[in-house]
Amino acid sequence: MKFTPRPLRKDQIKDCARMLRRVTLFSAWSPDEIEEFAAHVELLPFPAQEVVLWEGDAGDVLYIIAEGSVVVSRRLKGDVETVICRLHAGDFFGELDVIDDQSASANVQTETQCLFYTIDRHTLYRELEANPRVYSKFLLALLKEVAKRLRTTNQRLIDAILWGIDATSLDTG
Repeated sequence: MKFTPRPLRKDQIKDCARMLRRVTLFSAWSPDEIEEFAAHVELLPFPAQEVVLWEGDAGDVLYIIAEGSVVVSRRLKGDVETVICRLHAGDFFGELDVIDDQSASANVQTETQCLFYTIDRHTLYRELEANPRVYSKFLLALLKEVAKRLRTTNQRLIDAILWGIDATSLDTG
């Protein structure tokens, strides 16, 4: 099933701006900068238990979760999947696809009914390039979030390796 984002009505822009203030990507932005940006965001409602993105899908949209929660997972082998994380209101996904113009690196499925604020790559870059100060704030916040996620992934990898070594009864000390 295909869901299409729709532009925000004027009365929805302030609600969007209020919500974006809680998102780490926009935490250093002024209220005016956020409201101006919100005017270019689109609204995408999604029912529960629907796939938003399949691993390998073309990705050119940043999704910001306004309401609800999603599960991010990755196929390991065959039909076996592992949950990478759960994201909730105030979180975002799709940032890697927007940055590097690659396909989606994971599956994203709604757990509950969701409301997303979305912005496509072209619009995002156009708006950021129009204001270099905002662009630098956005990039710094994005780098911090990507670093945080990478550290979490690194720790999970180390835990998985140690668990595998412990399971083989090898002496690692």
